[in-house]
Amino acid sequence: MGKNKEQVNGRMNIVTALNRKYVKYTCVMLTSLLMNQPDTDIHIYLLHSDLTQQDEEQLRALVENYNQNIHFLLVDKDIFSSELPTTQAWSMEAYYRLILLDILPLEIDRILYLDVDMIVNKSIKELYWTDFEACYFCACRDMATEFPAMDMRDEIFKEQIEEGFTYFNSGMMLWNMEKLRGQYCFKDYMDLAESLDFKLRAPDQDLLNLMHYKQVKFLDEYQYDLFSKIAYDYGIRYEDVKRQTTIVHYAGMKPWQGGEGVHYDIEQLWWDYAKLTPVYFELMEEFLHGSINNPFIYETLDNCFKVNKQLIEELGKSEAMCQHLLQLVESNMADSGLK
Repeated sequence: MGKNKEQVNGRMNIVTALNRKYVKYTCVMLTSLLMNQPDTDIHIYLLHSDLTQQDEEQLRALVENYNQNIHFLLVDKDIFSSELPTTQAWSMEAYYRLILLDILPLEIDRILYLDVDMIVNKSIKELYWTDFEACYFCACRDMATEFPAMDMRDEIFKEQIEEGFTYFNSGMMLWNMEKLRGQYCFKDYMDLAESLDFKLRAPDQDLLNLMHYKQVKFLDEYQYDLFSKIAYDYGIRYEDVKRQTTIVHYAGMKPWQGGEGVHYDIEQLWWDYAKLTPVYFELMEEFLHGSINNPFIYETLDNCFKVNKQLIEELGKSEAMCQHLLQLVESNMADSGLK
């Protein structure tokens, strides 16, 4: 298979979506990406609806410091139905990747979409130039693929589940724009959402899986879309990830969320790259303030002490009951001996 004009020139097209609240975290992701791709022509496309001129200047300065290129693509939020579900974890910007086929320049043959809550820890040349083998996307199995009990996706994906399909994560997706363009567009995804009465659990991800589950080439999730907390639960540690993993995905609780929960050592990788950004001290101050003012740890420990006290009381009751039963048995045995 011959190389296309982009591959000959070594150009990479990277896309992400963000809002103002995520500018600092985008700085960290982009820093990790740019510093690990030396001697590569990178064009970064940022999809947004509310960035200020100051936000754009901050991001542009960071990217141009690595002698790379940045493009801001303004998205009209009004084109999205108000019935599309959003949560604190899934903002409207999560849907922006669904307009890539309508908004990106026509000369782009392929793009790599990356979520903001990722760290690119190594060169992604091998990933970016992966052979699609006639597929429309390259993606990774979602490491949290087991749907929770009573999850609405059991019904949404009933047909696909019966076929034994693999549910992929939309945080890292390599798009075959040349193959997709002309066959799909933003309206197709919105029509699908409407046909489901907008009942989606992982909004854009569910739509992409339903539309394209037979058109995906799967890559190694441990290498290119490693869920940090799940990795830690599996016994994988910071040094392992730092040495071996290309893309780490901080799905769920974020490293920058002070006091939101119990943190773990793989988050240190995120802070390694945060330290290299101009916003490091802002991030540290935000994390420290959140940690000091969030009572999560103390409330958790207090609940543990209360549960422990209840268990001790129940254990005492059980011990007393056992003693009583033992006395009854001994009494019955004694009575039997007299007879």
